[in-house]
Amino acid sequence: METEWLRTFIVAAKTENFRETAEKCFMMQSTVTKHIRHLEKELQTTLFERNSKQVKLNSVGAHFLHQAEKIVEAIDEAMNSTASFVNGFTSQLTIGVAPQIANSTLPLIIEIFQQKRPAIQLSIELLKSNEIGEAVYAGQIDIGLSKLTSTRDLQTEILAQEPLQLIVPMSKMESDAMTLLQQETILTHEYAAYWQEVQQVLGQFPSYKSMNLNQTEVIKNFVKQGLGIAFLPKSVIDADHQQQLLYSCSVQEFQHIVSNTYFLTKYVTADIEAFLEVCQIIYNNNDTAFCNN
Repeated sequence: METEWLRTFIVAAKTENFRETAEKCFMMQSTVTKHIRHLEKELQTTLFERNSKQVKLNSVGAHFLHQAEKIVEAIDEAMNSTASFVNGFTSQLTIGVAPQIANSTLPLIIEIFQQKRPAIQLSIELLKSNEIGEAVYAGQIDIGLSKLTSTRDLQTEILAQEPLQLIVPMSKMESDAMTLLQQETILTHEYAAYWQEVQQVLGQFPSYKSMNLNQTEVIKNFVKQGLGIAFLPKSVIDADHQQQLLYSCSVQEFQHIVSNTYFLTKYVTADIEAFLEVCQIIYNNNDTAFCNN
């Protein structure tokens, strides 16, 4: 039984269209037909009901689809594992990370970790903070770097408690912060755990306006274009501030509000401990930078 037959069958079973299968698999439709016939001959049964206009997966085909997917997944895992071994990797970690972290501290974390542990292959998955805890608990990822904690029974470390900064367009850097909060649209997203605290303080401005964007990078771009202002953790906006792409400042009324970053894992191994250690080093250095700014 050829693996290629199985891959063709999986696509054909999901599309129930040999022409579409051929397009998706970049092969001739006649080749799709041959692969299915070879597979049916090997299994000594039919997998599709055929008529002049269409093919339809039968009950045997539906049962075999699940088995075929498991076989292909196991083969792919074995191939990837062997390729990693040949390339000098001895183990692998899958990291689920919130976009806000991926766009700020993650590159430095990865750089330092790979210097310290070059034999560990890393795989990165971008997830929303509210999805990361569940992914860790389900075993889909080994480590979660999230802006939210989890209700699941997980090993949890607080990596950082960062002060919030008010970010405004460079053209309005001389404006009074309190005036801006009353006049400008305040940009935020629902997965910012600190937003409720910000709202409580904003209660003294009954006329304030807000817009939900759900993506930190979009929020920053809107601010740069003069489309609003926002509260974001310091690490997220430091690079833009230093390059004078936007202006950031601390507002006394909001100084008690912090943005937490969490390290989540279901189990602890030497590799995971090593990754945690690098995260702590990076965030501790950032804390020192915060104090010096």
